[in-house]
Amino acid sequence: MNNDSMDPEQIRTLAQQLAQRLIAMRQTHHNPIQHPGSHLSDIPQSQTEMIPTTSSDTNISQLTFQLNSLQTQDGLINQTPPSPSLTSIATDPTIKEVQVNTDADQYASVPDPSVYEMDFINTYLRTNALVLAFEETQLLEHACEQIPIDKLVNEAEAMVKDYPNDSTDDIIIRRLLHWFKNEYFTWVNEPPCASCQGKTVAMGHTTPTAQERQDGAGIVETYRCTQACPTITRFPRYGMPRILFSTRRGRCGEWANCFTVCCRALGYSTRYVHDTTDHVWTEVWSVHKKRWIHCDACEAAYDQPLLYSTGWGKSLSYCVAFSAEEVVDVTKRYTVDYDTAVVKRRKSIREPVLAKFLHLLSESNLAKLKLDTTEIQSIRDRQSLEAEELSGRHGDNRTIETQERESGSDEWTRARGERR
Repeated sequence: MNNDSMDPEQIRTLAQQLAQRLIAMRQTHHNPIQHPGSHLSDIPQSQTEMIPTTSSDTNISQLTFQLNSLQTQDGLINQTPPSPSLTSIATDPTIKEVQVNTDADQYASVPDPSVYEMDFINTYLRTNALVLAFEETQLLEHACEQIPIDKLVNEAEAMVKDYPNDSTDDIIIRRLLHWFKNEYFTWVNEPPCASCQGKTVAMGHTTPTAQERQDGAGIVETYRCTQACPTITRFPRYGMPRILFSTRRGRCGEWANCFTVCCRALGYSTRYVHDTTDHVWTEVWSVHKKRWIHCDACEAAYDQPLLYSTGWGKSLSYCVAFSAEEVVDVTKRYTVDYDTAVVKRRKSIREPVLAKFLHLLSESNLAKLKLDTTEIQSIRDRQSLEAEELSGRHGDNRTIETQERESGSDEWTRARGERR
């Protein structure tokens, strides 16, 4: 991407403004949006995340994308601004304002990332900033307007006997996945010609126009029509769901961004999972099952964590889940050979350094929520359940129904190593 249009001083200024607004945004909060239907009120308030609200909310997205230093791969878009340094996270005074597990002794001897590890760390800082922007109140309210809530509730209640091990909430998430894939969002590999709707072939990338950048595009893919038509079709890669609720199209980055916000808008504790082998998906906390449920909107896949490693044949290495409350390495949930194969692929950063960084980032996120003691303890209990679950995932050989990749063309997915 060409960054000549923004000098370093502008970047620093925008970064400071964004940081100030994010901090201000966390100073006040209210209960998650409530909707008709007992299925949402069944979730104890201590289990739900607090959605912040402030007059600064409306400017968060604009600042985020003005600051955008896009890193893009075929399916994954990290359209988020530079975040605070590891040092600033470690010394964040807000962490001391609540009773959180800083575990200072545990990490006292662990060094900070080296200069060679910072590129890897910066990817996670940008992803974290993106997920914090998902908490914008107006964005969540706009998402609610898109979702056929009554329809999902009625369908879920009618299917209770079909899923005896699920709660109504669990079934609602299943129906939300189905609706999102089959009725709402569209997968795009090569967009049709903007003039004649004919087939196109990729040409490369170009810089967004002022309007495209304002709407959140970090880059624009260009496509040439294969017919006699001379039109060059532009395909902006938007990261934030506000514009995606209008375009309703994209690849896995756009799908996961938008679906994650939909889950949050319905009041569910939700995490955005970043996979360094170029994929992203969602996790939703099941109060009934007391565990995180894997959800991939691109595939309408529910609770199939081994979909990628055993279904698609991907060689996973780092899978990290992000939310406003926590940041967690969940790689063991998505692999079957962590101790024997996965650890050999994890060479981007020293393991203790990664653990320290994720811990500090997680504690920083949680501290800024200004939750009360009961709410924090509820999150701690949930974290303990997950830690226990993941600790048993060394060489996990569970037999879980998986499937080959459905989204994307055969040629595209094979080129990415995601189809057997």
